[in-house]
Amino acid sequence: MKLGILVVYLVAEEDERLIEIHLSQIERTTNVPFRIYAAANRLLPRFREKIERLPYVSICQIPTTTLRGSSEHAYYLDRLVQAAVADGAACICTFHVDSFPACAGWAEKITAELRGNCVLAGAQRDERKDRKPSTEFMIFTREFYVEHRPTFMLTENELASLEYQRYLASCPHYYPDSGVGYGFKVWAQGLSWFPLRRVDRDKERDREYYVTGALYENLIFHLGGTVQDRPVREDLSSYKARVVMRLLSLVRALGSAVLPSKFWRRVNRITAIQSLAEAYWARPKRVRVFLETRDALLADPEQFLHRLQDRPQGEAEVSRDPKSAPLT
Repeated sequence: MKLGILVVYLVAEEDERLIEIHLSQIERTTNVPFRIYAAANRLLPRFREKIERLPYVSICQIPTTTLRGSSEHAYYLDRLVQAAVADGAACICTFHVDSFPACAGWAEKITAELRGNCVLAGAQRDERKDRKPSTEFMIFTREFYVEHRPTFMLTENELASLEYQRYLASCPHYYPDSGVGYGFKVWAQGLSWFPLRRVDRDKERDREYYVTGALYENLIFHLGGTVQDRPVREDLSSYKARVVMRLLSLVRALGSAVLPSKFWRRVNRITAIQSLAEAYWARPKRVRVFLETRDALLADPEQFLHRLQDRPQGEAEVSRDPKSAPLT
C-alpha cells in the first residue's frame, strides 16, 4: 500500500518546533510506504526550505488563492488529492500542520477498517454535536475518490439543498468547514465511514465548537488552533484585554451568585453581553488553553502524549467492531 498524506502548511514564526514534531512523528511512526503532498504557498520561506529538503515530501505547485479560512484549506486539499491519486496512492489521508500520528502502526490499524461498504475513517470531534469526519485526520480509499469525486467543501447551492439539511439532521455538526463534502458524499451514496473518537482526558472540556489537544483512539493527535492570526495571541497580553477580562470574570461570578438564576440566564441572552463575553471571555479562554497545551507539547512531546492516552501505546488500536460504526 502506498499512502498519500495531504498537508497544507501554514504556521506562525514561533511554531517552527511544531512543524518539526509533526514531520518527525509522521516519519517515525509510519510503517508503510508514504509520501507527503504539501501545499506551502503561504509558508515562511525558511520553513519551506526545511520541508522541501526531506526525501518524502513533494511540494506541489498550486496557484495561490485569495480565499482564507476553511475555503483556502479546502482549495489546496482538493488539488493535493489530485496529485496523490495521479502519483498512484492507494489510500489518501489528511493531516493538519498541528496533527500527527501518536504511535507506530497507526496506518495499518486504521486502514484495516476500510473494507466492504466502509470507504473512509476520520476524526470525530464530538459524538453528539459534531459527528462528521474532520480533516485534522481523514483517510479514504483511492477507489472512493475516483468513483465519486468528492470535494472538501460544498457549494452554496449544495448547502442550501434539502439533501444537505437531511444530512445535517442525520449527522449534526457545528459548521460546514473543510472536509464536510467528504462526509456528505459518503452519506449521499449510502456508504459508511469509521469514526475515530476522542479518548483524551480533556475531551469534556471541549464540549464546544473548538478542539484543543485531542487524541483520537490513541492513534492520532490534534493540537488545534495553530492557524490563528498572531494579533489574536498578542491581544491577550494587552493591558485593556486583561482589565476587561478581569472585570468580566468578577461580574460573572457576582451575577451568578447574587441574581436569581432565571434572571441571570435572561441577562446572558442579551446580544451585546454575548458579544462582550465572546470577545473578552470565551475567545481568550480558548487561546489561553491552546497556548498552555502547545507549550506542554513542545516541552516534551513523548511525555505529553503519554499523559493523554487512556491505555499504553502498545495497546493502541481501534477498539470497536466496525459494524457498529454509524452510517452518518
